[in-house]
Amino acid sequence: MDKKGELVTMGYRELNQRDSYWTSWLHLVFYKDLERKMIEESIEWQQPSGKIPTTILPLIEREDDLDINAFFILRIARFYRYYHNKQDLINYWPAMKNAMNWLISRDTDKIGLPAQVSFWGDWKDVKGIEGRKYSPFTCLIYLSALKEMVYLAEECGDQAGANYYQSAYQKGYKTMNKDVREGGLWNGNYYCQIWKDGSVNDRILQDQTIGILFDVVPRERALKIIETLNTKSMTPYGIAETFPYYDDSFGYPSATYHNGGVWPWVSFMDCWARINMGQQEEAIDIIKKVGRADLVNSGDWSPNEHINSLTGENLGYHIQGWNTGLFGLVYFGLVNTEIMY
Repeated sequence: MDKKGELVTMGYRELNQRDSYWTSWLHLVFYKDLERKMIEESIEWQQPSGKIPTTILPLIEREDDLDINAFFILRIARFYRYYHNKQDLINYWPAMKNAMNWLISRDTDKIGLPAQVSFWGDWKDVKGIEGRKYSPFTCLIYLSALKEMVYLAEECGDQAGANYYQSAYQKGYKTMNKDVREGGLWNGNYYCQIWKDGSVNDRILQDQTIGILFDVVPRERALKIIETLNTKSMTPYGIAETFPYYDDSFGYPSATYHNGGVWPWVSFMDCWARINMGQQEEAIDIIKKVGRADLVNSGDWSPNEHINSLTGENLGYHIQGWNTGLFGLVYFGLVNTEIMY
């Protein structure tokens, strides 16, 4: 609360599932009714197709942004795992099924994974990746949502739904973990991006740690991903979200924004995944690096959207909400580890 008694929330004015999943951990724990209201408002704006709008209040709708639907599902799953209110879950279940079925419909190649149409496919929404068809982040968050849908279907007594989503999960999991030479995304050390022309982009992306956090990546592969990030992507200011950097044709300078910047929320997701794997000291060291660059070295003690991974310069907007992800990491990753991710 600020001194006027008003609730300071995400930093953005609009409500979207992608950002608010990571920026509403405080809402979840301390403002239950607010979190419930945000879920129910999202359901009210769901499209007949099952698509959750990109944002509401105001409405922005895009054809793509696949992770919006996945985060909508994960947000309700998070709420249920924390409060265990089955009636809420039953009330939300039809909207969740519609959202998941829309995502499954985006498996246009029938390989078990949703395909991007445009660069709006997930959080890395810049024109430099407009040729991308499959990304590790989107595919892993899709599998994470399916995994939760299996569990929640059983909680709702919907065994047919549980069987359907389990089958979809197994199909996507199998493709995800095939070698890139056999039509999958795995290159032996980490998951790769697949372009629309079938080519493989093998830059290492930090955002694939979301699959480790939600436990949809085999442990031996999770360890290889973390090792690759440590050896290739680590900087004095945290881990570069993309490495190697793209050249100028990408549209952004090296080490900035989606061309290899350090992002606090992605870093906290990564660190939380490491904590769940038992690599707590390593995670805390990264938190310190990011926090020092973001808050202390800048001299402004204000959280920024992202950091130049070559210079440590703070970039983007001052968005308080991005760093509430640190609360989720500490509270659920370090303090109450038995509750949830």
